[in-house]
Amino acid sequence: MSTTDASFPRREFTRARGPIYFALFGGGVISLYLIAKGAAAISGSRFGPVAGILAAAALLAIYVTGALKLLSRVDFSKVTLAMDHEGIHLAHQAETSIPWTSIAKIRYYEVGRFHETKIILIERLDIGKREVRIDAHLLHCGNPRDLYETMKRYHRYFAPMSESEENGNALVYGSSSWTGLDDD
Repeated sequence: MSTTDASFPRREFTRARGPIYFALFGGGVISLYLIAKGAAAISGSRFGPVAGILAAAALLAIYVTGALKLLSRVDFSKVTLAMDHEGIHLAHQAETSIPWTSIAKIRYYEVGRFHETKIILIERLDIGKREVRIDAHLLHCGNPRDLYETMKRYHRYFAPMSESEENGNALVYGSSSWTGLDDD
């Protein structure tokens, strides 16, 4: 085993269970509420409160059965993102591999009112600066920020230096207002 293999092992990430469970629960509660309100509006006061409670219980049982059936089809053990010495491999994208040499920049964003959506954008060099989006909050990776930092570390090690860095001009900036906050 070489030192590169020890320092930069293949890392694999699967889907997170939490967001899928939360989405199914939230969607179910909203749809059950709407169905119950619709049934109450149609039936009026003909059947009374006991019939409404029995109908809600029946709808809840049907929903739980359907939700469990849907969850059984989701493969949480399938690797959706992997990183190794060759590049980043995505299972949910049409193109499954992004070599380190074709990555221009990797950026991290936290979006939403409570910063609940964590996005990693990979800017590609080989396809006209097209960006690949990775929803890091949907991965079972612990902390999405750590995943981003690991990607940057792999990219710095495995991507070759550009010509401007080899010439020594990489640290020369044309603007006097440069702060260094935008660079990777």
